[in-house]
Amino acid sequence: MNIYEIGQDFDNYKFFVFKEDDKSNKDVWDYNGQSLVNEWKGLSLELFRDKRKKKDKRSEDFDASCYFSGCLIVNKRTSLLLSEKLKDQIEVLPVNVDGKTSDYYFINVLNTVKAINTDSKSNEEILKMMRDNNCDFNKENIGSYIIFRDSLFYSSYYCTDEFVDFVKQNSITGLKFTCAGIAE
Repeated sequence: MNIYEIGQDFDNYKFFVFKEDDKSNKDVWDYNGQSLVNEWKGLSLELFRDKRKKKDKRSEDFDASCYFSGCLIVNKRTSLLLSEKLKDQIEVLPVNVDGKTSDYYFINVLNTVKAINTDSKSNEEILKMMRDNNCDFNKENIGSYIIFRDSLFYSSYYCTDEFVDFVKQNSITGLKFTCAGIAE
């Protein structure tokens, strides 16, 4: 089975970035699958504007934004679809866009498993595997999860074909899936 890293469709859609110098964003790099509900202070986001381009033809009408893999932001419709599909596997947490409460939400993936097989591999081999999108995933550890984090590389969100199909079937726009390897 193929395993994909979830990312942004930069070619066709605009996306959210962290509002500069906002303290609420500082801990996002440390999220590793722990529950954030009780301590959630939100994220402060803004739509990326490329100052080098006068006209940016990419659409602002997207359902999901994921400018780095571990920061999946979705609109209300998509948050409801994901909540129903993934029940206790995710948390849906509100974010602020341009300084005000928005209809967008951070999806905190709680499924953290030893998904990438790093046993008997040197650091160089592991890094090459990651760079080449040729990871060896452990199917047994992934089990029935269709979206998950790896326990070592937890800042990325990975998913299966079933999640990709779910996104396509529900016409969720803004995401791109890059094959990261296979699970056997």
